[in-house]
Amino acid sequence: MKPLKYLLLALVLLSACEKKNEDLVKPLVEGDFPQILMLSDEGDGELEDEDKFSFKIMLADRPDPTGKELGGKVIPLEADVTVNFEVSSFKGFSKLSDYLLDATAFYEIDDCTTSEDEDIDLKLVFDKNTGKGSVTFPKGVEEIEIEFVTDEDLFDDKIFNTQSRKLEINLTSVDPRGQKVVVNDQNTFEYLVLDDDGVYGEYELDIDDQEQIQNYIKLFGVINEDVKGLKADDIEEIKIEFQYGEFKAIVVLKETEEVEECGETETVNKEIEIEGDFEDLEDDKLSGDLEIAGDVESDNGQEKEFSYKGSFKLVHGKLELTLQGEFDDEETDEITLIFHK
Repeated sequence: MKPLKYLLLALVLLSACEKKNEDLVKPLVEGDFPQILMLSDEGDGELEDEDKFSFKIMLADRPDPTGKELGGKVIPLEADVTVNFEVSSFKGFSKLSDYLLDATAFYEIDDCTTSEDEDIDLKLVFDKNTGKGSVTFPKGVEEIEIEFVTDEDLFDDKIFNTQSRKLEINLTSVDPRGQKVVVNDQNTFEYLVLDDDGVYGEYELDIDDQEQIQNYIKLFGVINEDVKGLKADDIEEIKIEFQYGEFKAIVVLKETEEVEECGETETVNKEIEIEGDFEDLEDDKLSGDLEIAGDVESDNGQEKEFSYKGSFKLVHGKLELTLQGEFDDEETDEITLIFHK
């Protein structure tokens, strides 16, 4: 009976293998997916007297054919393509041509050289009246940048503005020239004009005020050992910056160092910099709440989160910043710092 049992089983398995399964999905290989060109950021912002801003177009990551990069990697195109984009949804001004004066396109060859330096033309075309443009995305490149020259006087009015001044940029299409390439036309880059008559911009602490210096050290020394160990005589300057989505606290030291960049060496002051992201900022007011969060790396290489919560108030050009910090189960007192522009 056993041989017959095994024979029947074999026939059943053979029948199952021969039966056509119309629902069977064959696995996709890398070549089945198109390359995707997309905007590299969701937005940016500069002060109202800034004379330029830029956005970047990049290739999305793809599965690494070698399997070495588990998270994927950028695989450059094999031929040039033309990407079309549009600037639209602008607010705070009546015509794009009032604000956008010119545009250039380039990519980085290395840390010191761009395609412009090598006279490589990306064939950028931009109509300031319609907001429509096109640019070549070259083969062998991972990312390109388009930079607009702006009218720095258009918004520099010395008045605090509560109405937003902004524009949006989208990729609209691509001429793939026979390649499998598409654009992500759903994501948007939003550029904001930041009002330096409000909270945005750079501020300085009075380093002749010993109490204010000690308050700064108490507040930020909890997350930075270099700040914690500072003495007043070490300090050349203390400043903070309110940027697009980001807060910076910087101590410029009297101690200097030699820095080499692109073949040139210069002497600069050493700096201690703390960065954090705004989780909350009421930037449409001259006073309001704010929350800053970030990460610092501990001695064992692990990253730990910190946060500062409090409020700000602008009075006659002075910024009164009141914060309380939390880090690694330690909490500071509520401390007030006074800055000026």
